[in-house]
Amino acid sequence: LPRAGDYFTREIGGDSVLLIRGGDGQVRAFFNVCRHRGARLVDAGSGTGLSRILCPYHAWSYALDGRLASVPGATNQNRADDSGLVPVNFGVHQGFLFINLDGAAPPLDVHLRDLPDLARFDFAALRCGWRHSYEVQANWKLICENYSECYHCPGAHPQLARISDLIGRSDRPMESGRCFNGGPMRLKDGVETMSLSGRRSVPVIPGLPADDHRYVYYYVIYPHLLLSPHPDYVLTHTAWPLAPDRTRVDCELLFTAEALSRPDFDPSDMADFWDLTNRQDWALCERTQLGVQSRGYRPGPYQSTEDCVHTFDRWYAERLAGLL
Repeated sequence: LPRAGDYFTREIGGDSVLLIRGGDGQVRAFFNVCRHRGARLVDAGSGTGLSRILCPYHAWSYALDGRLASVPGATNQNRADDSGLVPVNFGVHQGFLFINLDGAAPPLDVHLRDLPDLARFDFAALRCGWRHSYEVQANWKLICENYSECYHCPGAHPQLARISDLIGRSDRPMESGRCFNGGPMRLKDGVETMSLSGRRSVPVIPGLPADDHRYVYYYVIYPHLLLSPHPDYVLTHTAWPLAPDRTRVDCELLFTAEALSRPDFDPSDMADFWDLTNRQDWALCERTQLGVQSRGYRPGPYQSTEDCVHTFDRWYAERLAGLL
């Protein structure tokens, strides 16, 4: 959302949320609902250059900061000055926007306080160089579980097994906290990055220690941000639940401004690698969705390398227990 009036919407838990940058430069989040009689305000998934937020039903309009701006036919005496858009709990962490529909939720910095220090990757300075959305016929939790282990990788991802040490976490333990779990995988000797060629075509992220040039990190930031810093780019997946058995996954590759400004910038070596890997994973998740719905499914034990899967499942089970 680089400029005033730029916006996008997200569907979360049956609610539509509007995120928009105001004329003061601040990004805000609101329920996408007119305060008059509840009409949906904005239909588009994203857009630019709004000067106001106009309800298509009775033409109530709102300023970009959510204040009620005008009501057709109203006088100063009967205009509802306190009828601004209802805000959504919102925060920014290193360039990522987080929203929470629970108005009583703790501030974002409290929620993320035990997240590993990843400031060296300077996420906020990176920009999207490739993006693709997938619709997967599987529950969002199956996608997070799949991301959390590489037990399946030797058979399912030969292109990944060729360049990454799938047991590379043996020299670095899994990391976990109240808001995340994950860990590193080591690139094989002679491999520079995760791509079809294994070679870098863009500069490394400035300021990274040499040790970071040998590792790729995989973190699940609860509930559904899959964050993977690489030496030269950052990979993200966001799993948006559409139905109990259907999920939209937005995948992005984030690059430095220097990389994007190069006349020969071409993300295809990396994008093709991850598009192939994604599609292999989504097929496995869809296969699992079919199986776990069966009356004959009896969950078996976790394998020793599925520690991150177990940690994610335990986190989700604890959230469910808190609702009882």
